[in-house]
Amino acid sequence: MKYKKISLPFDEHFISSIQNNTKPTIIVSIFGKSSLVSKSCKARFLDDFYDRPIFNSSLVQATSISKLQSSIECFYDEPGGIVYLHLTGTFDSYSITQNIDELSTEIEEKGFLRVWSSLKYNYACSLLFLFNVSHILVLTNPVPVFDTSYLSYFKALDCSRSKFFNAIKSTLSKIPNISSSWLENTRLCSPRLLFYYETCPNEFKKTKQTNGPCHPGLKKAEHSLEDQIYFILRKRRIISNISTQSIFAIPANQEYVFMDDSPDQVLDWDEFLTNSLIHLCNSSSVEIKDRFIDCEVKEDTENDFLNKSHNIKKFLFGHIDVAFKRGFDDNIGRHAITIPNYFEAPAFGTWCLVANEMYNLFVLANNLDEESKIAMETLRSVLDIDTNFSERRCRKVQPIAMAAYQENLPSHYNRNYHDTKVAQALSVFAQHARGPLLDDYTQILVQDCDKLWQSGRQMCETLSLTGNPCTQPLHKGGTVDGPIKEPEQDDNHINRDELPTMEHSSSVMYLSACNCGHKQGTREDPFTIRTANYDFYQIMANDCVCSCLERINFPVFQPSTQDYRAAQLFAKPPVIAGRKNSAGLLHTPTQMGHTQVLSLGGVFASCHSVDPINEILGDASRNREVPDRQGLTSVELTNMQKNEDIISGNQIVIRVTDADGDTKEKSLVRQPSTTEYLPGMLHTESPNSLLPQFPSWSLVCLGSSCLYSHNIGLQETQHPGFLNSTAYLLPWDVTVRLEHHPRDRYWNSDKNKINSSPIQRGRKTKGSREFSVKIFIGVEYECPRGHRFMCSAPDKILTTAGNGIVKENGNKVSNSDMPLYFPCPCSSAPLIAQLMRIHVVTPKAPVHVTLNPMVQPDENGGPIFVTGFDTPIELTQSTYWVLRLPYVYAGDRGPYLPPKDPSQIGHGKLLKGVYSVAEATTDNKLNI
Repeated sequence: MKYKKISLPFDEHFISSIQNNTKPTIIVSIFGKSSLVSKSCKARFLDDFYDRPIFNSSLVQATSISKLQSSIECFYDEPGGIVYLHLTGTFDSYSITQNIDELSTEIEEKGFLRVWSSLKYNYACSLLFLFNVSHILVLTNPVPVFDTSYLSYFKALDCSRSKFFNAIKSTLSKIPNISSSWLENTRLCSPRLLFYYETCPNEFKKTKQTNGPCHPGLKKAEHSLEDQIYFILRKRRIISNISTQSIFAIPANQEYVFMDDSPDQVLDWDEFLTNSLIHLCNSSSVEIKDRFIDCEVKEDTENDFLNKSHNIKKFLFGHIDVAFKRGFDDNIGRHAITIPNYFEAPAFGTWCLVANEMYNLFVLANNLDEESKIAMETLRSVLDIDTNFSERRCRKVQPIAMAAYQENLPSHYNRNYHDTKVAQALSVFAQHARGPLLDDYTQILVQDCDKLWQSGRQMCETLSLTGNPCTQPLHKGGTVDGPIKEPEQDDNHINRDELPTMEHSSSVMYLSACNCGHKQGTREDPFTIRTANYDFYQIMANDCVCSCLERINFPVFQPSTQDYRAAQLFAKPPVIAGRKNSAGLLHTPTQMGHTQVLSLGGVFASCHSVDPINEILGDASRNREVPDRQGLTSVELTNMQKNEDIISGNQIVIRVTDADGDTKEKSLVRQPSTTEYLPGMLHTESPNSLLPQFPSWSLVCLGSSCLYSHNIGLQETQHPGFLNSTAYLLPWDVTVRLEHHPRDRYWNSDKNKINSSPIQRGRKTKGSREFSVKIFIGVEYECPRGHRFMCSAPDKILTTAGNGIVKENGNKVSNSDMPLYFPCPCSSAPLIAQLMRIHVVTPKAPVHVTLNPMVQPDENGGPIFVTGFDTPIELTQSTYWVLRLPYVYAGDRGPYLPPKDPSQIGHGKLLKGVYSVAEATTDNKLNI
C-alpha cells in the first residue's frame, strides 16, 4: 500500500490490514471554502505533489455532486508517512448550487436561520474532529482575504473542547498503544494552523512565460496578512502565548500564510477549448501560431513547478519536516521554557483506531453520555449567535407580554375574552421579539396564557337554551338540555373532581308573564326544558290567579312503577304514509326528513304490516287525498270524533252525526308507556308510545267572555306590559252551516231545538241550518324586556284608531302562518319578541271553538311541536281562554335558538289551522 485513498469512518477490513503499521505519521487536514469552478475541491495543489488527481480534483473529469452535509476524505502517503484529510460539503459553492432545490425546500419548511444554524453545527462537529486528530491544519480560501466568519467556529471549538476531556479520555483509554502524554492531553499536539489562498493580487501573479522568483511585493503582502491574522486572533483570545492552552497555534518563526501566484490553471477543459477555438478563429495566423506554441510549452511550464522558489509544496513541507524532526513548540514569551510542550507522531494503525472513535464521537454522535450531550449543546449554543440573541431577546420580552395579558383580568372569563387577551399579548411580543425562535416562544406564550386561564379563571361557557353561555367559573354539576353538554375547552388539563359544584347561570335575566298573563316576573336564563317551559310558570302561579283558574291538562307521562326512566332514543322510526301519530298529525317526510329517535314501543308499533288507522277508515278514505298543513300530499283522515269539519274561507260546515247508531266511528286508542317517558318535547317525529314528564303548554280559562270588552280592550291592570294601542283582540266572524244526517234525530226533537238567540238566527233549509258566530282571537308576542303586543297580520302589529276602534279583523291571523318571532318596537335597536300566547273569546252558540296549535321553529322544515292531544282541543262556550305556548323549543338535536337579526324573523312559524269550530253535543266533555 504505497498510496491509498479512503473515506471516514474506516471499515473493519481496512483497520485489520494496517494494524501492524507502526510507522510514525503526520496528519495534515485541509478545510475551508472553495470556488465554484473547483467543484468542492480545496486540495488541488496535492495533485502537483503526487502527479495524480487526489480528492476528485481531476482537471479533465468533473467531480461527482457532493452532498450538502460535510464529509471527510482521507489520502495516505505511506512512503512519506503523511495522512491528508479533506473536509468538503457544507460551505463549498459547488455543493450548495448542486443541492439548491433540497436546501430551498428545507428553508421554506423551517426558515433560513434554522437551516443555516444546522449546517454550521454540522460543519463545526467535523472541525472538532479535525482539530483533535491533526498536527497541521490548512485553511483554504479562493481569495487572499482572512475570512472572519471562522472566528465564531474557533471560539465555539475552544469553549466546547474542554467539556469533552472526560469523554475523550474514556475513549482513548480503550485503545491499545496510547501514550500517557496523548491520553493526558487528549490530542496529538496543539495543531498548527496555516492559511492557503488559491490566488494572489493580480499585480503579483506570474504569467505563463515567467518562471523566475516571485514578485517582491508578494512576500510583503503575505507578511502583512500574517500580522493582521495574528492581531485578530489575539484580540479575540483564540490564541495565546501558551499553545497548549489554545485550540490551535501559529508558528512563531515560520511563515503560515501562502498566496499562490501560479498562472490560472484550466479547471474546465470544455469551456477552455471552446473559448480558445472561438478566439483562434477571430485571430490572425501569426497569433494562431503563437497560441499553439503556448499550448506546447504549457506542460513544460507545469513540470518546473518544483523548481520554483515560491511554491506551496516548499511552504507545506517545511512545517511537515519540523513535525517529523522535533515536533511543534509554539510557546512564546517568558513561560516558553517553564511550561513543557508535548507532541505525538503516532503509528498509522493506532491513529486509524483513534480516528474512528473520534469520528463516532464528534461527527456521528453515537452513544453519547450525558456529559457529551451537554458539550454538544454548548457547541451549538456558542456557535449559533442568531439563536442565542433570539432566545435572550424573547425571554426578556415574554414577561412583558404576559403582563399585558394579565392586565385588568377579571376573576373568570370566557374563551372569547381569553383569545382577545392572547392576541393583545402576542401583539406586544411581536413588537419586541426577534430572531429564529420567535415562533417557538410565541407558542410558549400562548401555552402560558392558556395555563393561567385554566388555573381557576376559566368560565363554564355551557350554552343555555337561548344561546347564552354560563358565566360561572368552570364547575361540575348543573343540568343542561342542549347541543353542548360540556364546555368547549380542552379538558385534558382539568381535574373534574377538584371543580366546585354549582348550577349553571348565564347572569341574563328576562321579564316574562305568567300562564294567564296577569302577572309579570323576572326569570333566569334557562338551561333545561323543564325550567323554561314548566317550573317558572308554576312558581308564578303561586302568586297569581293561575293556580285557581279552570284549565285543561295536557297529556303527560303517568308512571305505573317507581322504576321508571327516560327512553333510550337510538334510531329513526319508519315513516308510513297516512299514519297518525300521538299528536293527531300525519307522519309525512319534511324537508329535514330525519329524526334520531325511536322507543321500543314505537319500534313494536311500526313493525305491523297493516295500518290500524287505514283499517278503521276503510277504502273510501284511503282514496281521497288533500294537501296537509306542511304543503305535502297525504291521505285525508276522517276526524275520529262524532263530527267532521270542513272549513272554506270564513264558512265552516259541520256534519252532524248520530251518536248512538251503527255509523258511530271507532277510535284508535293510543296506549302510552308507563315505564319510559319522553326525555324532550313532544313533536311530530317523537315515538308514538312516549309522553313527556311535564307539559310545555298551558291552557287556562280566565272566566266568562264578558271579561273582554272590544271597546276597551285588555286592561293594563289585568294584563301588564302591553304597548299602547296593541292590547286588543281581533273579531273573527265565521259562518257556520250545520248539515243534519238523515238518520239523526238531533234536529227533529223539540227538546233539542237550538235556542233562537239573535246570534244564531239564520236561514234554515231541510236538514241544515246556517248562522254566524263572532269569535275574538289575539296572538300575543312578548320580548325579553316584558313588552307585549298583538299582531293583526303575519307582518303587522295591531294598531287602533285615535278613538280606540279596531279596524282589522281576524281573517289574516286565522288563515295564515303566523311568525314565531317578530321585532319588538320598544327601542331603536329592536329586540326579538316571541309568540307566547293565543287569546280566544268563544261565542255563546251551539258550537265549540277548537284549538290545534302546531309550531315549526325551523324554516328548513324539521319537527313540528304539538300539544299531545289526539283531537283538537274544544273550548267551552262564552268563555275567555288563554293558550300559553312553550318558551323554548328543543328537538332531538338541541334547542332552536331565536334569531339575533330582525331580518331572520321568518324562520319559525305557527302553522295555520289553529282555530276551528266543532259541533256542540251533550256527549262532548272537556278534560277539565
